[in-house]
Amino acid sequence: MKDKILTIFLTVVYFLIFCYFIDLVFRNTLSVLTDLLAIACWIIAFIVSAGLAEYTVKKLK
Repeated sequence: MKDKILTIFLTVVYFLIFCYFIDLVFRNTLSVLTDLLAIACWIIAFIVSAGLAEYTVKKLK
């Protein structure tokens, strides 16, 4: 149970870090294409952050 909570916490932290960088890249754009790219980056960032969280928890054990 403790590992699951740590994994969820690390996923949220990594996702927020990725969202900060995605916001820096797509901040001043006003196009539909860039909005779709930003949404795709958010989805990819969530998947990567979940993977990084799993990897971090396994390394901490």
